[in-house]
Amino acid sequence: MTDRDYAIKSMKEITFQMATHAQDYLEVTMDRHYEDIKALMVNYQKLILENKMVLEELEMECQEKINEDMAYALSYLDVYGKQLNVTKLKHEMNNLMVIYGLSDMVYRGITLVKYYAPDGVTLSEIIHSCFCSHYNKTDVEVQQELGIGRTSFYKMKKQALRYLGFYFYEIVVPQAKNKRFKPSLGVEEE
Repeated sequence: MTDRDYAIKSMKEITFQMATHAQDYLEVTMDRHYEDIKALMVNYQKLILENKMVLEELEMECQEKINEDMAYALSYLDVYGKQLNVTKLKHEMNNLMVIYGLSDMVYRGITLVKYYAPDGVTLSEIIHSCFCSHYNKTDVEVQQELGIGRTSFYKMKKQALRYLGFYFYEIVVPQAKNKRFKPSLGVEEE
């Protein structure tokens, strides 16, 4: 399912949320979720950067020890299974699955911002550039990359996080709790 298809399927929930609550309630809800999503995205950015470094270190270690890449080494894991610390491997796999699930949910929230927030494309680019990049970009770098002035950038960044917080906590998380969408496929379960 494409991003657009997911956004279309989520439209009913978004319009329901908007229609059932007064404008004042929506503003309070967005403000309440702003701090939560801001903290989540800062930690998410650290998580992405940390895991990228771990994967790069593992790749270098494979090159040094066996003169092959990590994919080659992983293809022979079953042959050398007796030497593996299975408990540690299971723990690492669980961590990767949690990161994968969180990444999928964040991506869904960004998709909803892109399609349903005013000036959503720009707001989603700001979120992606600030928090989902594989290296830590400064706000000045993001401003220059997007060609936005300083004051406008910070207003838009706050607005982007407010919309992301609303969509994430009011749409994406309830969908995940109800298991209405399978991770990364966005396919509704029957």
